[in-house]
Amino acid sequence: MQLDILFLDIDGVLNPDKAKSSNDFAPDCVGELKRFFAARPDTKVVFSTSWRLGFPFFVLGWLWRHHELPLQAVVGRTPVIAEDQRGQEVRKWLQDAPTLHVGCKIRRYAALDDEIEPLMGWLPRQTLFRCDPYHGLTPEVTERLIRHFAT
Repeated sequence: MQLDILFLDIDGVLNPDKAKSSNDFAPDCVGELKRFFAARPDTKVVFSTSWRLGFPFFVLGWLWRHHELPLQAVVGRTPVIAEDQRGQEVRKWLQDAPTLHVGCKIRRYAALDDEIEPLMGWLPRQTLFRCDPYHGLTPEVTERLIRHFAT
């Protein structure tokens, strides 16, 4: 089985304008993520967000389900290596994926984040999708993601 994986940050993507310190998702950003899943329903999500450090995994799942996002899409979270080492953590998850998901091969992947600098150098540039941290996931970024997973 071949998998398409979306490494997902939350702050600045689903929770824009971090200055508000909200622990919730913005409805318009959730709508864009739902539109992405409508177009690419087989894509799986791996949480690469710092929220995976501050919230137990079931809380992330509860928030995900609360916003009626597809729970079956979530397959894990990246390992914790060190602060600001998101690229290395994503790379490690990709390396370990064959043992985590036996019989599965990663076909395509992308990282959706508002801070792509920690990812650069670890992942190919064409797999990095940046959101403006004050607007979050926008229709333009969603369209680019849909095209990326369609190729």
